[in-house]
Amino acid sequence: MANYQINAEVRQGTGKGVARRLRRENLVPGNVYGKADANLLVSVKLGELDKAVQTGANLIDLKLGEETRIVIIKELQYEPVKGRIEHVDFYEVDMDQPVETVVPVVITGEENRESDGGIVNQVLREVTVSCLPANIPDAISANVTELVIGDTVTVADLEVPEGVTLVTAEDEVVVTITAPQAEAVEEAAEVAADEDAAEEAEEPEVAEE
Repeated sequence: MANYQINAEVRQGTGKGVARRLRRENLVPGNVYGKADANLLVSVKLGELDKAVQTGANLIDLKLGEETRIVIIKELQYEPVKGRIEHVDFYEVDMDQPVETVVPVVITGEENRESDGGIVNQVLREVTVSCLPANIPDAISANVTELVIGDTVTVADLEVPEGVTLVTAEDEVVVTITAPQAEAVEEAAEVAADEDAAEEAEEPEVAEE
């Protein structure tokens, strides 16, 4: 599968004024670091970058004139109100060296799960993996087909492709299956009632004079 392509231009100057001018032109300021340069200043078209993010592109061919660099998106900064991408950091990869990157976690098997009324809650939406650039998975799946109310999936339970290592802590919770709210409230009330009854049974009798 071909890498996604983004056209970039080397940008001159830094600072808020330069960044504002670029954004008015629907360009996003960014940096390229990693394999070749310590830090190369670039700008890319907002539309191309948005599309790469939305499609979940892993490896990107960053075109700089006649030169092409293979990069991954390392970090994005968003405008807090409108959610527009304001800055991007690209990391140039060596195809023969492992790289750490973040990939999404997707839930599978929910439609095949036993109908026990349990609610599937996704707690963790992405994990960090280490692998060769060509082996970066599009996503890691968390299968919930066999889960019932009270079950959880942790990072240690995730299955990853050969050549991919999970970096995220193994004990982090990915998915939980919980009882519906009304049922949970009812169970909590029953537990509280049982505890009150037990406390009353343990209270010593007061002798009457």
